Amino acid sequence: MRIGIMGGTFDPIHYGHLNSAEEIAEIFKIDQILFIPAFIQPHKRGKKTADAYHRLMMTLLATLSNPRFTVSTIEIEKGGYSYTIDTIKKLSKTLRRNTNFYFIAGIDAFKEISTWKDADRLLRSCDFIVSTRPGYRIDALFKILSETVSKKYRDLRFKIEKKNSSIKSSRLSVIGSRTFIHTVETTPFDISSTEVRNRVRKGMTIKYLLPELVEDYIYKNELYV
Repeated sequence: MRIGIMGGTFDPIHYGHLNSAEEIAEIFKIDQILFIPAFIQPHKRGKKTADAYHRLMMTLLATLSNPRFTVSTIEIEKGGYSYTIDTIKKLSKTLRRNTNFYFIAGIDAFKEISTWKDADRLLRSCDFIVSTRPGYRIDALFKILSETVSKKYRDLRFKIEKKNSSIKSSRLSVIGSRTFIHTVETTPFDISSTEVRNRVRKGMTIKYLLPELVEDYIYKNELYV
């Protein structure tokens, strides 16, 4: 079974998240996309976010109509800072053995992976699918990882592989492991959670930026005002 993992604050979740997850599931033949709202993301330390309960409810409402989408409370139940390596480790213990994990991340976030907790173990623990912008080259990502991750972890090296004919996506192999870093272009949505929050504060419409159920929830609970 193939499970895609999409983590994030989801403050709030919007069509950019949902469309990327749906397209990646289709391209990589992923059986289930697991959305995991963070309790507190380490790189957002000190920044104010909506209560975890509200972010969880919005994620549930946004994914309700898609049978391939599921929401996990694993990081919210744990509390504290949410580290991807801890989540992957726990999921590996609770799900069946023949499950393959694919952690989904945007290119901007993934370029900072050298700063993530135990990045060396993380990159060896599961495949990554990196959503890129049109025209982004795999050798650019290779250079970034070589200059950051490989510099920090001397035994961690990467290799550019030929495109997988079945997926038609460029990828890097993590030398010495069975994991890969895939890159894929998804339909660009010029939407951000920050923009949604700002529009609510300014009394501007957020219609068609996120599911109607999420929009209603934001207004009903007076979030971001």
